[in-house]
Amino acid sequence: MPNYQYAYEWLDFARKHLETANLLFRENHYTDIIAYELHQTIEKAFKAVLAYNAVKLIRTHNLMELHKECCKYLDLSTIDLDTLIEINDYYENERYPGPKYTLPTMDEIDRNVKLCDDIYTLILRYLHKKD
Repeated sequence: MPNYQYAYEWLDFARKHLETANLLFRENHYTDIIAYELHQTIEKAFKAVLAYNAVKLIRTHNLMELHKECCKYLDLSTIDLDTLIEINDYYENERYPGPKYTLPTMDEIDRNVKLCDDIYTLILRYLHKKD
């Protein structure tokens, strides 16, 4: 049985992260911080799909795992997987200092903000169709 309320709660968190990322991007803020917000946007949007479909949520931050699960319920074929992998790496590589730490460029962030907007809109439409 669909769980509208739980799904929309997840999607509301995704919206807040997306709005924060867009605000920080417009203000030319730190790209690593924007990147983290973008990751959180997609993670929570994907979890909204799973919540809606009453799937026990996977305790993971891995966008590729979440994408794979969401594909069972929603056509995500328009999502550029290379960009999704890039955003997935932000969670681990861009959050902590170390040998893998690099700052994303503003061009990279611009491309990734667009993908996040697209994913959020796609999932919002999916949930609205199901209401």
